[in-house]
Amino acid sequence: MNRSHQRIWIAGCALGGSGYPNARNTTEVLRTINGVTVTDCAHWLPENFHLWKLARGKPIDKLSAAARIGLHSFISLCRVLSRYRQGDIIYVPYPSLPTLLPLSFLPPKLRPRVFCDAYITFWDSTFQDRRIADANGRFAKYLLAAESRALKSAEAVLVDTKENATNVQKLFALHPSRTHAIPLAIDTGLENDCGSEHPAEKIDANGVDILFFGTFVPLQGIRVVADAAARLAEDPNLRFTIIGTGQQASEVSEVFENCPNVTWIRDWQSADQLAGHIRRADICLGVFGGPGKASRVLPFKLYMALAAGKAIITQREMGTPSRVPAVPVRACAAEPNALAEAILDLSTDKYSRDMLANAARNYYVNHLSSKRLAERWQMLLAGDSQPTQDT
Repeated sequence: MNRSHQRIWIAGCALGGSGYPNARNTTEVLRTINGVTVTDCAHWLPENFHLWKLARGKPIDKLSAAARIGLHSFISLCRVLSRYRQGDIIYVPYPSLPTLLPLSFLPPKLRPRVFCDAYITFWDSTFQDRRIADANGRFAKYLLAAESRALKSAEAVLVDTKENATNVQKLFALHPSRTHAIPLAIDTGLENDCGSEHPAEKIDANGVDILFFGTFVPLQGIRVVADAAARLAEDPNLRFTIIGTGQQASEVSEVFENCPNVTWIRDWQSADQLAGHIRRADICLGVFGGPGKASRVLPFKLYMALAAGKAIITQREMGTPSRVPAVPVRACAAEPNALAEAILDLSTDKYSRDMLANAARNYYVNHLSSKRLAERWQMLLAGDSQPTQDT
């Protein structure tokens, strides 16, 4: 095979809905790279499938779903290995554990070249993000050992930020040369749509529209958002749109329902629907989960808000991919009073909002866009051994 040509196989059981769009969007970005052929052999889970819902289901439902995911992952892997040739690359999206674990039992010399997603891991999601089980329990130790073994079978472990790379290296005992902090991928059509000159579609030209969307888990800091909205409930100039639900919904439902300037949309929104809400917003809110995982991520919601050129308020501690500067946002402490003050200040300062909005779009185009992600993948394919180092 011509050395200038690269074959990439997509393998495993993958999440591709609007809640976890990275893998599908990355696949489309890979198809745009000259000299690369992408063959999709993955089993894509339904659009409305969410692991966080499964984690809180009945034991029999968990076992059944785990068995199906394991089976589909194994079948997909076998299909790819039957056609794999030396020099090819297998890209394993999230959740990668069921696909990588069988590979880890092959002798190193017989293993294929694998790049895998690890911006979310089973262990991190269960015990740090959603905190739905005891991190010191027996199951946690078994899962940590299994995921560590699985990730070590990959040549490249792909994460979203430098801070997440450091955490993954420490948590799973990975060598730094294996971890690569590259941007996530939003839909290329959405990327163009968010950044286009659509009219704002604001229902009322007066006032300031503030948008928050996401799954109600500790990482998001939804309690901070709710309490900040409550402090600003009597301000007629502010209109909050809250989109989402999840494990902490019951903790904030009374607050949101009693705030006259809050509209709470609990139904799941498609990417196109979210783009419409973002275009109508004057200010987009990020995450406010404080230290821990919330301080290591740059979530999809901020990619979308940056692509749309929106003023953003998020917590001060945040992660970024390697080789990119700090994100242009209004940063504040992850606590209600600080967030309320930031919202009030930015809502009354249109000049600052416009400055942040312009900086946001430029930042996205220059550092996070699909074009930049394609360049980072080209570097990986060319054997870049130090992609987590800043320049």
